[in-house]
Amino acid sequence: MSTALRAVLNTPRVAVRPAPDGSLVMDSDAAADEVIVHPDGTYEVKDATVEGLLREASAVLHSNPRLTAASYGVGPKPIPGDREPVFGELDEVPGLFVAFTHSGATLALIAGELLADEIATGDRGPLLAAFRPGPFR
Repeated sequence: MSTALRAVLNTPRVAVRPAPDGSLVMDSDAAADEVIVHPDGTYEVKDATVEGLLREASAVLHSNPRLTAASYGVGPKPIPGDREPVFGELDEVPGLFVAFTHSGATLALIAGELLADEIATGDRGPLLAAFRPGPFR
């Protein structure tokens, strides 16, 4: 399926975003409780959970298209411990910059611009001051 969607939809039951190839990527914190975590650390997702996510995504899209899953993955979300993003140059490795956030789809444009300015000028911008990598040593 190729989509006309050009935005990230964050709804209470599903998040949907367009992928570069025209497909959709979906995510749901609401479905997280349905994921089974086995003692060995592996995950199990029931078909009903995937189908429910597809239904929820269809319901927020224009014309409610019938969606199918080409594939799916499951695992913990890469969220910094304090839930805040981490941006900037590592003091221990000059010239190495990091950008780590769960909110990549919403912060990528401004974070990229701010980091690019720091890389190009060597000046640390005040907007990133609260998000420096130092506390994560």
